[in-house]
Amino acid sequence: MVNLTYKDILGAHKKSMLEYEKGPLMEYTPCTHNTSKILNSLAELKPKTLATMHGSSFLGNCHKALLDLNLVMKEIWGSNENKQELK
Repeated sequence: MVNLTYKDILGAHKKSMLEYEKGPLMEYTPCTHNTSKILNSLAELKPKTLATMHGSSFLGNCHKALLDLNLVMKEIWGSNENKQELK
């Protein structure tokens, strides 16, 4: 693993989250009705670098990466409205 990358980091993140969903770590990442608002507000800051908890930091279009992360999270865990219907 490299410390800093210009390459896609969402592909690896999505793959990890899908693997987590198969085991005891399912729904490991909190995804609530606030998640979209938070990711959008972070994207609007137009950061130049994203530091990840595990993995390489990303140097590139971080605005787009944060917006795309929101889409990945919605794809995996659905919207909060969907979760409310399941309860």
